Amino acid sequence: MLTFNSGLLWTFVNLIVFFLILKKLLFQPVMGMIEKREQMISGQIEDAEQKNTQAGLLKEKYEAELKNANQEAAMIVKTAKERGKEEYEKILRDAGAEASKIIADASKTIETEREKAVQGIQNEIAQVAIAAASKVIQENVDQASNEKILDDFLREAGAGQ
Repeated sequence: MLTFNSGLLWTFVNLIVFFLILKKLLFQPVMGMIEKREQMISGQIEDAEQKNTQAGLLKEKYEAELKNANQEAAMIVKTAKERGKEEYEKILRDAGAEASKIIADASKTIETEREKAVQGIQNEIAQVAIAAASKVIQENVDQASNEKILDDFLREAGAGQ
């Protein structure tokens, strides 16, 4: 039948005592370290999630600021182009006005010089006519003499110029 072995009982008792000692000395500190490690990892995960959320918010903020900066830059470029165009048109208007003034001044100068030249020519013609008339009056003999005097006078006047 069944026999009871006392060695087996002592082995079983030793195993229970060994288990209790290991539980008290080894399992509890190891479990404490595992719990601390789990808490630390959990805290790091929460911290990482929080930082990830903050990073997402910062990213959105910076993207909005970048968009605003791009819009502002485009506005500055547009304004600069408009100013440049206005300045270009002003310069063209000023240049056109200056050119018109120069042309008007030149026309006045030309007209003045032309009038002086005409006046000079008229004076010269009058002097020639007076000289011719005085010679004709002094030597008024006949038609042939008048023509000879006129030819001589014209020859002298042509040689003088």
